[in-house]
Amino acid sequence: MSAQRRALAQASLALILAAVVVLGALSSPGTAFAEDPQPNWELIEPKYPSADTFVAAYDVTEYGAKGDGAADATPVFQQLLDSLGRLGGGTLFVPEGKYAIRGNLYVPKGVSLRGEWKKPVKGEPIQGTILMAYAGRGDEEAPPLLTLESSSTVRDVAIWYPEQTPDNIVPYPPAIVFGKPNVFGNEFNNAKNVTLVNAYSGIVFSRVNGGTGPVVSDVYGTPLSRGVEIDHIVDVGRIERIDFSPAYWAGSGLELSPAPGSAYADWIRERGTGIVMRRNDWSYTSFVTIEGYNIGFHAAPSIASPGAIPNGHNYGLNLIGCRTGIFFEGVSGEGIMFTRVRITGAENGITVGPGTAGAIQAYGVEIDAAKDAISVDPTSKTRLLLRESIVKSGKVAIGGGTFSASDSDFDNAAPQIAVGEEARSLLTANRFKEEAGIDNRSKYISVIDHEPLAAEKLPAFPEIAAEIRLPARMALYVATDAPFGAANDGQTDATAAIQAALDRAGADGGGVVFLPPGKYKALGRLVVPSGVELKGAVDSHTVPTGKGSVLETYAGRGEPDGEPFLKLVSGSGVRGITFNYPEQTADQLPNIAAYPYLIQAAGSGVYIVNVAMRAAYNGIDLFTHRTDGHYLDFVTGHVFRSGVKVGGGAQGGKIYNLQFNPINYAAGRESKFGGWPNSPAGDNKAVYDYGYENLDFLTLGHVEGELLYNNFHYGSARGVVLIGENGQGPSGLSLGLGVDGAQKAMVFEGIGKNGLPFINSQIVSIGGGEKTRYVETSASFAGEAVFYSADFWGNPAYALELAGGTLALRLAHAGNAGQKGFSLLRGGTLLLDQASIGSTRALVNADRAPSLFARASITDMGGVNLRQAGEWKHNLGNIVIAAPSKPAEASASASPSPSGTSEVAPAASGDPAAREEGGNAGGAWIAAIVVATAAAIGVILYLTRAKKRKAASRSDSD
Repeated sequence: MSAQRRALAQASLALILAAVVVLGALSSPGTAFAEDPQPNWELIEPKYPSADTFVAAYDVTEYGAKGDGAADATPVFQQLLDSLGRLGGGTLFVPEGKYAIRGNLYVPKGVSLRGEWKKPVKGEPIQGTILMAYAGRGDEEAPPLLTLESSSTVRDVAIWYPEQTPDNIVPYPPAIVFGKPNVFGNEFNNAKNVTLVNAYSGIVFSRVNGGTGPVVSDVYGTPLSRGVEIDHIVDVGRIERIDFSPAYWAGSGLELSPAPGSAYADWIRERGTGIVMRRNDWSYTSFVTIEGYNIGFHAAPSIASPGAIPNGHNYGLNLIGCRTGIFFEGVSGEGIMFTRVRITGAENGITVGPGTAGAIQAYGVEIDAAKDAISVDPTSKTRLLLRESIVKSGKVAIGGGTFSASDSDFDNAAPQIAVGEEARSLLTANRFKEEAGIDNRSKYISVIDHEPLAAEKLPAFPEIAAEIRLPARMALYVATDAPFGAANDGQTDATAAIQAALDRAGADGGGVVFLPPGKYKALGRLVVPSGVELKGAVDSHTVPTGKGSVLETYAGRGEPDGEPFLKLVSGSGVRGITFNYPEQTADQLPNIAAYPYLIQAAGSGVYIVNVAMRAAYNGIDLFTHRTDGHYLDFVTGHVFRSGVKVGGGAQGGKIYNLQFNPINYAAGRESKFGGWPNSPAGDNKAVYDYGYENLDFLTLGHVEGELLYNNFHYGSARGVVLIGENGQGPSGLSLGLGVDGAQKAMVFEGIGKNGLPFINSQIVSIGGGEKTRYVETSASFAGEAVFYSADFWGNPAYALELAGGTLALRLAHAGNAGQKGFSLLRGGTLLLDQASIGSTRALVNADRAPSLFARASITDMGGVNLRQAGEWKHNLGNIVIAAPSKPAEASASASPSPSGTSEVAPAASGDPAAREEGGNAGGAWIAAIVVATAAAIGVILYLTRAKKRKAASRSDSD
């Protein structure tokens, strides 16, 4: 930057700041009193490695911010942030340095505050951009350091409280709060690549301004009281790649940093919580490390929304040296999943608190605890399902509810499991380092059998990191500048100007074609050459909220098979742009016009990142051409007919963080979603109805090695559809799929030879109509659909309809098992392996009992002739039934009946000792059905036998 330009920039801001000083008593942080400085769009090449490119409008050091750790930079920061807000969004660059922030900062809608960040390493000094926070000492309720509005971002910074002393920790307000008070909307705020050196509280979602979609990723450091707290959200959040430990502050190299392991570490272990999850509406938590806190993960009732309890997907948690690894103060009836969790060096591993009722699915969990590895309060009615897990040390004390453990290793001291009077157990195929000892004091029927069973193992899923996707050359082409001159007024056709910039970048060997904020009318179509990135001003994880660079597309109306609007050639990409179809007005519904796909990948190595769309007829085409190595991350918004369709034999593709919801169009006139004139002016029911009857969200054809990660959609006719192409189907792996509000949530018509297992899925069908299903397989489907830990809920007519192939549900929970019945089998096979199925009229249609295989599950046997079932082994019903007599010894195993079941039914209906678990409705009639069925098929009742069995040897034992 030349000295002359720097001087001009500083003079420009000086005029603004002078006006603020004169009128400061009458002003608010968002008020301007002078002309905003002209943006100087610059492609920044940060000092430290980055996964992406970014274009900044302003550099704070060019406007007087010193970065010397002394001069208060608050006024400069705030004025430039406000200017960007008025500009329509963009990035404020904060180069490496120490910036004293003695006030508070508000990040307006669509604005990013971005520094230079080096991923911290424990024991090494913090480097990069450091924000020094001073305000609010001693007052946890004071305004936070940073308050974010919708679609705004803070990233690539470290936050340090210089006056926080390790030997006398005092409260401060949170470092970052998502949601500005008295502002309508709190949608899709981002905190990425942030080091919380010693914040009292780290990142908190506002309790007074509810909203949706918070994104917290790559956050490290030593938050003292709480690291991340989520509450008051009504649509999916994402918390990923988190690492909190006392070691970061100690090794920071900053003034007053503590000695490792000193008093501050004891303070954190007595009072600190890594993640507090309250009302979270399905949120994803992935790849998290919490070390040395009082509680690693706290599932707690909502404060802002009384009665709400967290559910969601949790994967890859590493909880080290915490007093309690996971504490459940509340448990969702829809279920909450924890998969691949390691709890080491804890006092207590998993604690389920009093009065809880719901389902916890723990898959692949390892626990090493000094006291209780697992404890459940006697007043709890929770179903705790444990599978493929290892208890290395600590007691397993089940005071209440139902404890189901299968295919797990108990290396702790005998008695390895203690079941109290108010609990029951379903223990099958487990292994024990010592002789098995089950202290079974339960008043209720239980199943205990250590006989080994063959079962498929949980697939390994790779750790997901931010993908490095860059253009071939670091060169910037601003489309609105000469010689291109693209208009961003929404009135003048900008197609030719933008294409000219793209072609120039391609001819030069690659680069970034940048669209400053505004609306670009596009009557034609665009092609992005190889090595070129088309980039907008709001390059953050967000849905369409009106800010940033908007391409308004007109081409292809009435031509669904025509050329796409945007074609990506091999090695090209698009980032940070919102696409809108202005002529798709809501008053046309249900006769909305057909268009071709919005974006088509025409070769390998394409990337589509932080792209939002609205009113699109068809979204992303990854099937017309072979698109090896395609990469989608945070593609969001609304489509009418087809969201993303992938196939064509593509190999090694990745589709991450899709987030689609018709609300982005249905409520688009609201200011928080951008005030779009093509959205409904009043009743928006037609928008939801159209999607519910017509939309296929994600279609998977012939792909190999496809990786799906934390993809979510609400409101479709068919959520995810797996199809065959020329006799070949999709193969790969999915983690964290969420399909909500669908008519048919999952449809299997084809699958590849290597399969496509689904891990940690939430599948919801609503509406209750005749066609509603969680999962459906077609008659042509001949493969196996497998779910490892899944929650099914809503109100379908039938939960499942299988016409072909096999559906395997392992560690699944279906709180609502279907209005008419759980499964309608017309030709397929159903395997329930340690599943929890709520009350329903019929588990399966009676004529298809031989196609049902159920073991180690909690389910009613209504409609099932147990003698005819393909397998019915070691199952318990939803009704908790008193045992006729107490087991003779502490260690026991269940004796199978002639039908292959070890379930015991009551002798008579109306038994006062029988109760329904978990608050399921219809307990009385279910009990009657159980009794009637038992009488009809002549089930012999067997008490749990007093018989000790030696543990089955583990194949990998030393």
